[in-house]
Amino acid sequence: MQLKKQISLVAGVSLIVGHTIGSGIFISPGGVLKHCGSYGLSLIMWSLGGIISVIGALCYSELGTTITKSGADYAYILESFGRSVAFLKLWTAILIIEPTSQAITAITFGNYLVQPVFLNCSTPYIAERLIAAALIGLLTFVNCANVKWAIRVQIMFTTAKLFSLLVIIIAGLLTIGQGHSDLSHAFQDSEWDADKISLALYLVLFSYSGWDTLNFVTEEVNNCERNLPLAIFIALPLVISFYILTVLAYYSVLEPNTIINSHALAMTFAEETFGIMKWMIPIAVCLSCYSSLHSSVMLSSRLYFVAAREHHLPHILAMIHVNRFTPVAALLMNGTITLIYLIVEDVFQLIYYFGFSYSFFTGLAIFGQIYLRWKQPNRRRPFKIKLFFPIIYCLCSVGLMAVPIYTDGIYSLIGIAIALSGIPIYALGSFLSKFKWLICQKCTGKTVKFLQLMFYCVMIDKTDSELKPELDNISKEQK
Repeated sequence: MQLKKQISLVAGVSLIVGHTIGSGIFISPGGVLKHCGSYGLSLIMWSLGGIISVIGALCYSELGTTITKSGADYAYILESFGRSVAFLKLWTAILIIEPTSQAITAITFGNYLVQPVFLNCSTPYIAERLIAAALIGLLTFVNCANVKWAIRVQIMFTTAKLFSLLVIIIAGLLTIGQGHSDLSHAFQDSEWDADKISLALYLVLFSYSGWDTLNFVTEEVNNCERNLPLAIFIALPLVISFYILTVLAYYSVLEPNTIINSHALAMTFAEETFGIMKWMIPIAVCLSCYSSLHSSVMLSSRLYFVAAREHHLPHILAMIHVNRFTPVAALLMNGTITLIYLIVEDVFQLIYYFGFSYSFFTGLAIFGQIYLRWKQPNRRRPFKIKLFFPIIYCLCSVGLMAVPIYTDGIYSLIGIAIALSGIPIYALGSFLSKFKWLICQKCTGKTVKFLQLMFYCVMIDKTDSELKPELDNISKEQK
């Protein structure tokens, strides 16, 4: 009983592109332009965010082929700095990083799906939330049912997403070619304040978040040492090109105030360019959000699965379906937490907390890469990069955290408080694991048995590498 290696190179590229290009490209351009003040500076921010993401992806290519566990930065922090620090990463991911990004994508899907019905007024709050909840439920079911099925759906929707973005790009380039746009004063009214630039970069990095997608499912990738780095090198330049060209298309057609104040940017763009065919764009956005949320649901469940296997979460989450080989309990937990976040009215405010936490723990995982180079210099590294790249990424992460702490400490303090709130939870869990009372053991055992029967799942078998230390200890005892 193991998760099967069913993710090929094409599927890997599709997962990265599908997860990265989600709701961000339809939400963030207005906020980035608002903080930057000009088209030129905002385009520089989109390019800079792409460069930072490429450096991070290079570092994660080495980490993913060296530490061949699923779970991405959780697994890498666990290997480098131990269980307590890894739990804080897990706690932050459960509270902010994963459910926030999924809730935002689902709400964006609901907003664009009902937008054509409410052309002259704002979309109903309850309609957006109900559609978002239905989408989360559907994608949770698809991922519970079959991994191959889920991957095929992902490839199909990612292809449709790229085609729809290509339509937007072509419309923008035609506008520029016809001389209907004026970008001659691209840097006029630029805001060069460090706090505004850092907030703009947070929004950009939120849109690029997803380049670490394949590291969450390392154990399910065919020929991981070859396909993991190759998939990243194919997918990320594709994402950066599409992002910059799409943002340029927005800027070539729409006025700055229109971009900043629009709640459905792609719909506003469609009204200006496509006329009677404007209904195509909301469908395109929905396809994009569906693809991104689909991959996010799959990957988040693997994080819960790996954490439960390391005894940081209840054991039931580390069990897989007997016939379908999918982590059903982990998928249902992820879906439930995301549904709860749909209740939050201003969930987009959480993007800033997401950005701070994401930058911190990704930087910490890459700092762990530097630490492991020193601690384990002779460790096998199938894909090895220059130490210059992890150092640069760590410096960028420190800068992204230091500027907001200095200029607008409230967001940063809340982000820090969320991470530190995991300390008492970890201490309580450690205490209970050492002092297991008989009544608690019986209650826990009955609950786990009931959930196993309900989800029809069992614990996974240990791999040869996991069994080797135990077999070595048995041999020593026998001798």
